[in-house]
Amino acid sequence: MISLIRKVQISIENDNFSAFWGFFSYGFQLNIEVGCSLSDLLCRQIGISETYLNDRVQTIFLNGKAVDNISGEILKDESVIALSAAMPGLVGAVFRKGGILSSMRSGINNQTPEKAVILHKGRVTLKFFNLIASDLGSGFLKKGIHVKGDHFIRYLDWKLPLLKSVCRSVIIDGKKYEIDDVLSVCRQDGDVFLFINSA
Repeated sequence: MISLIRKVQISIENDNFSAFWGFFSYGFQLNIEVGCSLSDLLCRQIGISETYLNDRVQTIFLNGKAVDNISGEILKDESVIALSAAMPGLVGAVFRKGGILSSMRSGINNQTPEKAVILHKGRVTLKFFNLIASDLGSGFLKKGIHVKGDHFIRYLDWKLPLLKSVCRSVIIDGKKYEIDDVLSVCRQDGDVFLFINSA
């Protein structure tokens, strides 16, 4: 069964993109080339600078495991990547890439790199947390992100008062709606391609 994809375009006031940062912790999907390294995805395919990755991104998870060497990790179809700035406390110190306490997680890291596979089209899920969402989120929202319908509806239901205060217009598949109508128009078992622009 082919899932129903709704194209949702929301116009907001005064660059209030922060109202949508929470979407990034759920994750959004990207159609990309897999079989490449994680560094290839982040830098070449997505366009995040190496300087930003080195200086700002302190923790990287690939399929739930902390990564120190992004050049040595090969992406598979349906991989899940999470990027975070510095996290507080012992947890942050342990999972920080290349940190002095990274040896404490040696038992939960991949011990042997996977062999490279032939490059082919696939899909990954990308998640941003804390300052990474605020640094990179608006650029992705302006280009459009592909999110699961149930995540989209759950977030709108949770943040509806805030979204009503910043949204100027909502267009779904070419038709105008009120923000209150979105919950009934979009389906949990479908997907949403979400665009945000500032008026």
